[in-house]
Amino acid sequence: MKIFNKEENTDLEEDTQTGAESSGSRNSDPSAEKANESGKDPEQASVTSGAEKSIEDACQKENEILKDQLIRLAADFDNFRKRTARQMEENRKSAIEQVLLDFVEVTDNFDRALKSARTAEDMVPIISGIEQLSKQFFSILEKYGLERIECEKTSEFDPHKHEAVQHIETSEVPDNTVVEVYKPGYALNSKVIRPAMVSVARCPDEAENEGNKKSGQN
Repeated sequence: MKIFNKEENTDLEEDTQTGAESSGSRNSDPSAEKANESGKDPEQASVTSGAEKSIEDACQKENEILKDQLIRLAADFDNFRKRTARQMEENRKSAIEQVLLDFVEVTDNFDRALKSARTAEDMVPIISGIEQLSKQFFSILEKYGLERIECEKTSEFDPHKHEAVQHIETSEVPDNTVVEVYKPGYALNSKVIRPAMVSVARCPDEAENEGNKKSGQN
């Protein structure tokens, strides 16, 4: 028969209880960690979702601001275009009005000249008056940038300023020179708007050579 000591038995029981608690503690750690981790996930997800929503709201607000600015800019440009068109039309009408007023003065002088011509016995003053009217008329044209192209007989033919309506065979003047001016030419602000209508001299020998060439080709 074996006899156990009470104190040893007591120590054995305490060791057994301590080992059980330690084992229980080790078994409960993973669950506690998982519980802790599962407890943190909802908060992080909430923070992430809130940040994404905040960015989306900011982008949407900025988009609305940009759309509003674009609409305002388009409206301002359309108003500017219409205002500019109106201003240009008003300027055109004002320029035409001024030109017409200047020529109305010439028309008044023509009327007075015609009235005097019907009762005048001496035509010399009438001719002088008409000459003055012509100068007044052309001075108005010059005021608005019109100038007469200088074109004299025997001057060299310039295709940029002259238009040859006829060739005249002659040896009295150099070849390719102006023989006669039928209509004067005009330029507006240095741009030719109507070339002078002229006849051009052609050397008889040159004309004969051209005729021989044509007959040879035939």
